[in-house]
Amino acid sequence: MRVSRRLVWLLVGIMPASAGAVPGPLATADQKRLDLQAARIFSSAALQSQIAAVIQAFDADPYAATPEGQRTLPGAAREIVFAAVQDSINRDPSHPRLQWVWAPAHSWFGTALPAAKVLMPNVDNVFRIVPISSGADYRITASPAGTVPVQFSVQLLPSLPGEAQWSNVIQQVVDDDIAKAPDGSFTLTVGPQAGGTNHITATKAAHFLLIRDTIQDWQHETPYRLTVTRLDGPAPAGLPDDTTLQREAAARVQQILPRIRQAKGGGFANAPGFFQGPPNQLSTPRVREGGRWGLSSSGHFSIDDDTSVVITLDPMGASYLAVQLASGWLSSLDYLHHTATLNLAQATRNADGSLTFVIAARDPGVANWLDSCGLHQGSIFVRWQKLPPHLPADAVGVRSVRVVNIRDLEPSLARITPQSRQQQTAQRAIFYARRYADR
Repeated sequence: MRVSRRLVWLLVGIMPASAGAVPGPLATADQKRLDLQAARIFSSAALQSQIAAVIQAFDADPYAATPEGQRTLPGAAREIVFAAVQDSINRDPSHPRLQWVWAPAHSWFGTALPAAKVLMPNVDNVFRIVPISSGADYRITASPAGTVPVQFSVQLLPSLPGEAQWSNVIQQVVDDDIAKAPDGSFTLTVGPQAGGTNHITATKAAHFLLIRDTIQDWQHETPYRLTVTRLDGPAPAGLPDDTTLQREAAARVQQILPRIRQAKGGGFANAPGFFQGPPNQLSTPRVREGGRWGLSSSGHFSIDDDTSVVITLDPMGASYLAVQLASGWLSSLDYLHHTATLNLAQATRNADGSLTFVIAARDPGVANWLDSCGLHQGSIFVRWQKLPPHLPADAVGVRSVRVVNIRDLEPSLARITPQSRQQQTAQRAIFYARRYADR
């Protein structure tokens, strides 16, 4: 069941941007300006022509020869191009701005924004980027805007995901490293000098901060309210005009395409390619780029209307675990209206604490249905975050992956009624809409 945006606001009990309302933590003046600029540049002829260029670039991919590949490629191309636009408009470290990026399609500030996705970003994450330079000092303040995310992390990067060298994380800070005030607020500093707690040392290779608020409980957890201030450094330069940004965004599209091919077939960061091995398998969990903040496993599925892929996972003590599906282009499914991704707050556990998920193109009647949105081929990504410092020697993140006919699914799997399924999917859109709300 699809829920209209106005109904979402009414059901949640909040309405956007009324007089005297406190803006939500993502609804900043800078975000409004950046989103308006991104929409304007994306609509230009220069960027619209890049959509056709992406489609042509993937024409030789075997997935493009399938009906599903043909049907999903135009949407994937739009996501790639809009991500390139977002990644191009906020790169001046003398004008550091917090920018929310790589989100599903949405409308706010009177502007309709398409989805922006590259390399299957986690829908549970609120991603914010800040351009920085090793020649200046910066201060970031954070304060809770409600129930805090299950995990908060900051990575110092040489470039953004999808660009060369992006996975070479220079430094990482997670919430367990951060000293906080009694009210949960904190301040981070960034600069070329060495520092202690709550400081990030910027090397000459550093150009961006990538901030993740991982939202596991969509109904209650809220991104931190953040500010960034440049404290010193050379005099700011003028910001580039739209024509310059159109040219840079078009060039960035071409930088991103080889990374997607690599992620599909040859591996990326510290993980194998999604389509590198046989279907209906998952790779052994590996440490993600940046180190101890999490593990990941990947693979791809291939099913028909009557078969499913049954995955049983061990949380291994992680505070956060999620399984996400995407198309064969690593592009978005409709996560807001379908259970195409499930995390610990959304899934039902087995009696022994493990979790069993069922990937299927039609509803198999189980609680932990990973809805492929009708696709019979696609990619799978599993994430474990906020793990214990020392995992047991016998910990096995992926217990089993099996292909099972839907009619033969074990009776022991938790079931759900059609009415409950309708409520489950309706709530996803309602709870996700909190990210756009005024507080």
